[in-house]
Amino acid sequence: MEGEYVLSRYLIASGVVSPDHHPDPSRLLFASRTGKSLLIKEKTYQRLLAGEFAKMDEATLRQLREDEVLVPPTRDEFRDMLEKNRQAISEVGTLSLTLQPTANCQLGCVYCGQQHVKKNLDDDTSARIVARIMGTLRRKPYAKLAINWYGGEPILALKQIEDISGRLIKQCGQAGIHFFASMVSNGLSLKPDVYLRLQRHRVNSFQITLDGIGQAHDLMRPVKAGGGSFDIILQNLVDVTGMPEFSANRSGVTIRININRHNQGKVADLIDLLAERGLAARNVGLDFRPVVDWGGNQADRDSLPAADFAALEIGWTQHAIRRGFEFDRILPARTIAPCMVVMPDAEVYDAYGNIYPCYEFPYTPKYDAPKYKIGHIRSIDQVRNDKAVTREWYADIQTGMSPCPRCPLFPVCGGGCAKLWYNGETGCPSFKLNLPERLVLDYWMRKRRRTSEPAPAIA
Repeated sequence: MEGEYVLSRYLIASGVVSPDHHPDPSRLLFASRTGKSLLIKEKTYQRLLAGEFAKMDEATLRQLREDEVLVPPTRDEFRDMLEKNRQAISEVGTLSLTLQPTANCQLGCVYCGQQHVKKNLDDDTSARIVARIMGTLRRKPYAKLAINWYGGEPILALKQIEDISGRLIKQCGQAGIHFFASMVSNGLSLKPDVYLRLQRHRVNSFQITLDGIGQAHDLMRPVKAGGGSFDIILQNLVDVTGMPEFSANRSGVTIRININRHNQGKVADLIDLLAERGLAARNVGLDFRPVVDWGGNQADRDSLPAADFAALEIGWTQHAIRRGFEFDRILPARTIAPCMVVMPDAEVYDAYGNIYPCYEFPYTPKYDAPKYKIGHIRSIDQVRNDKAVTREWYADIQTGMSPCPRCPLFPVCGGGCAKLWYNGETGCPSFKLNLPERLVLDYWMRKRRRTSEPAPAIA
């Protein structure tokens, strides 16, 4: 057995735990090759570290092999995982694209790196984008088309969204391709009637940002014309998620909370208020994120140290669970890509017809240079930049520009945010610094589904 299998490098262990139903000291293991966790006795863990596989029973060995804690010997496990990712990408059946139909936005968020102007997609550019999308679907064996509407504030281009969606839905239907869509919105204009118009065009999933309650949010996300945005957005969320159509269509909202030193003390208050307004029971999720630099604007200057954010994130998550919010996953899932940048056909289209590999590039002055663009919709068939910054992440990741080849979490993050690494910043997700705590919380949550045990205190 010792020669047939070795201990994978893609493994994270919790500290020693003593579950009530388990008489022996144990550990929770996270196998990032599969995104699976398991509880094993401490003596088994020590045998794993020592390579004493022959002292384990066959049932335990079988489980460890299935979860890829134990793997066949290889010269370079990182390159093996990278090749698995590339192969899986070549077999993806969904074409995922981002459309940013307007450069306009009503808010002047303090951390936003975009420059907003009153510019929406024109009819000619819209038609060319639709033609390019359908051309890709005809050339490749995709079964699904996923559109994410982004901005600026996409609802300010609602007419263009309806026009483009209508044409794509019709043509995808004729081609036997399933169409679905999502939207990142500031929520200021997401009234019930707007929701119904979007839902008719297959937009069922929304991300909306609230950065605390009242003034804490309004200071970070003020309305350009003056005044706050929190009360309006919150009421829109309550109204839309309370509609019978929202539940009937299985729509969902993720509330993103961008956090720095100024509003970190208001996160728990926001969770409480959202729960009091009934949102925890309406397919509304929460996503805690640190404020980061956007296009060189130094928005991260007031951000929490990464370790502090990671520790607080566990507490916020526990508090949200106690208040009734559901989390699809506490532990990160196995992924074949960090995001769209490594997907060969994934593209971002802005209101000017520019084509980018990353949705944070449009409307941001730093990323206006040609090296950041794949091309332009009017000339893409003649002039195409396949080496746009971030596009070759899975090649560049091997050159030492990041510590990813040595990280045990690469299979569940794909390298994190490639854009940040190319900017000379750290692109690691927060779970890198709180994975052991997540293991304990995930174990409790799975156990909680079978009992009514209260949430644990995680040191």
